[in-house]
Amino acid sequence: MTVRILAGTADPDAARALLGLLGQLPGAEPAPALADSTSLLETLIRAAEAGIDELPEVVIVQEGIGPMPALDLIRDVALRFPAIGVVLLTADPSPAVLAAAMDSGARGVVGFPLSYDELGARVEAAATWSAGVRRHLGPQRALPAVAGGTLVAVAGAKGGVGTTVTAVQLALAAHASGRSTALVDLDLQGGDIASYLDVQFRRSLADLADIADVSSRVLHDAMYVHESGPALLLAPADGERGEDVTDRSARLVLAALRQRYEVVVVDCGTQMTSANAVAVEVADAAVLVLTPDVIAVRAAKRMVRMWDRLQIRKPQDTTAVVNRHTRGTEIQPSLIGRITGTRMATSVIPAGFRELQAVIDAGRLQDLDARSTVKAGIWSLAGELGLVSGATLPAARGKKQRRERGERGGDRGQVTLETLGMTPIILITLLLIWQAVLAGYTFTLAGNAADQAARAAAVGSDASAAASSDLPSAWGPGDTSVSRADGTVSATVTLKMPLLIPGIGDFVPISGHAKTLDETAKR
Repeated sequence: MTVRILAGTADPDAARALLGLLGQLPGAEPAPALADSTSLLETLIRAAEAGIDELPEVVIVQEGIGPMPALDLIRDVALRFPAIGVVLLTADPSPAVLAAAMDSGARGVVGFPLSYDELGARVEAAATWSAGVRRHLGPQRALPAVAGGTLVAVAGAKGGVGTTVTAVQLALAAHASGRSTALVDLDLQGGDIASYLDVQFRRSLADLADIADVSSRVLHDAMYVHESGPALLLAPADGERGEDVTDRSARLVLAALRQRYEVVVVDCGTQMTSANAVAVEVADAAVLVLTPDVIAVRAAKRMVRMWDRLQIRKPQDTTAVVNRHTRGTEIQPSLIGRITGTRMATSVIPAGFRELQAVIDAGRLQDLDARSTVKAGIWSLAGELGLVSGATLPAARGKKQRRERGERGGDRGQVTLETLGMTPIILITLLLIWQAVLAGYTFTLAGNAADQAARAAAVGSDASAAASSDLPSAWGPGDTSVSRADGTVSATVTLKMPLLIPGIGDFVPISGHAKTLDETAKR
């Protein structure tokens, strides 16, 4: 995100000095200086024909430019191109010159010799004004110096409810949507954002406590741009230094951040101080994080009542979000809303500590898996708060749905392949069981036939006929043999076990044996 600057000066030495300082300003993109008012106006006219987005945010005019007098040029630019912030460069920054410049439409005056801080402050103010005008002129995205960027304060009902995790993921979601994002740790005694993101830092909020004019350069020096994208303004490493951050300094810092970033997410922790009370008060959205248990709900009720008593924020202007939500819990969001009087977020954050444990232990919360249910819940909350652009969420949901459909399709395909692979084994197993049934049945038939043959032979009847009398046709008649010894008669009947289908093929012979007293020997 850059601020485009066009300068008009007839003095080559002044042009070199001016462009040199402009090139050092964070986010500044100065164009080559133009030597006269005619060239400057023609450049702006050509840019305007392509659309308001092609116009520079800031125009700097030196007092000695010609042929048009500087104040007339400023008046002309202000009338013809109202989305541009104009700054006058003069050797006499007296109150009279300042008043004349303001009457002509200038947004600031910078005196010679040039000062980095003064030039940066005037350029930033002009760019902020330009961004505000462009917001009203059309649907364009806001520029780097944003007047009234969205500020979200995230507070916890009590310790351990997931406040910092929520704040960090909200900032990551906003940055992933393409919006310039700052993440501020206003939990001044126990802030852990640095630990969650594995950041080693020297500067903190405490270093800005005594600065009356928090300029863009001052912010740039105090902040740490994390590898994941958001710029971090961290709590002091020494907790006692948090007392240096007053409500006044917090208000100045947050105002400066809102002018520079499109989204500012503030982790307020769980203990209210004068500093983070300011964040809750001025925030566009105040998010109160709690868990669905009695202790946390009572703490949330105490918190919103305290905000109401101190006239920090009304309960109905607070958004409560439930972390570690499960369908089986007795305390559901609707009940929490009735108890606390807050507006309940539609999005809930599921219970998923196992998803978080590895990245938290490693200090890599930005690496939380995209498939994480916790991440999905917080990013959904970001969409509900307006931190994620409307075009991003449906695309993400569509991508997720396509991925889920693909996973379900892959699972179905895998199940189908596994079933097809198991089919031969299942069939073979069933055939073996059926063959075992046939074997048992054949053995039973052979034993019964042997009994019939032995009894018939004992009384002198036909043993073979008796053996085959009760046999099914698919097993009969079988081979029957009879022997006599020591007053007994023995019969053996041999049947062939069918192979799978009775009557079509024979397999293994199975014999049945029986013995009884020989009645013919008594006679």
